[in-house]
Amino acid sequence: MKFIFFLLLFSGYAFRITAQDSKETAEDNAAANATNPLAFVTKLQFQPNYSWKDEGGDQLSLISRISKPTKTLGLPFIKSKDPSKVYTIYRLEVPVIGQTLSDSQSVLNATGISDMVLLDVIAFKQKWGLIGIGPALLIPSASPEILGTGKWSAGPVGVLLYTGVKKLQLGFLAQQFFSFAGSEQRKDVNFMLFQPIVNKIFVDGYFMQISPIMKFDWEISKYNIPVSLALGKAFAKNLSMFLAGEYVLSGPGTGDLTFRINVNAMFAAL
Repeated sequence: MKFIFFLLLFSGYAFRITAQDSKETAEDNAAANATNPLAFVTKLQFQPNYSWKDEGGDQLSLISRISKPTKTLGLPFIKSKDPSKVYTIYRLEVPVIGQTLSDSQSVLNATGISDMVLLDVIAFKQKWGLIGIGPALLIPSASPEILGTGKWSAGPVGVLLYTGVKKLQLGFLAQQFFSFAGSEQRKDVNFMLFQPIVNKIFVDGYFMQISPIMKFDWEISKYNIPVSLALGKAFAKNLSMFLAGEYVLSGPGTGDLTFRINVNAMFAAL
């Protein structure tokens, strides 16, 4: 019921924004960069998330991300011949988590840093949008260990973004991880994060996003399928913010509700 109320509130607000004049502004361009995972701008994001667990307990996390585009081909010393069409984006994600699970063993109640994730994606501009491919590395940096996998893991990343319709972005971001080293006492890692992307830019920098992060754990054959909705605004050329709600429809986290805020500072890439 909480998520339904949140969804109706956001949908009504988005409808009001859509009804306004659709003139294009600098804020609209900033909103397009803020929502585009392959935009050629440097991004520094801070994203607090608060989750209510359906089985009892809650979790508070702060995710920090930095995305840095460069005029290279995957490695810093390999220069792109045409950076306007082919370039690389490096993204580092650092999560800090505090969780209290009332129906679990006390060992699962913990606060600390979780595993970091590094992406190295080569972007190819197309007439209709963007394609991105590259490797991802999951670093077992969790402390305490219960907040992470305890495994070094790596795998491919794929991004597809269609921008052929003005002020609309459609696509997906997929990350697959396989463990190759780490603690022998921890289970092997074999999972995919799949994020459909539906971004709509409105007027004066307002935007709406539908981009739930689905997790497919092939090792244990369990899949988390959430729905989500976010409404945000870009301010001037270098700052955006959104509010989002996410509800898990099926999987181990069924019934979990998450509320998040994302603050995104953007800078011209050097």
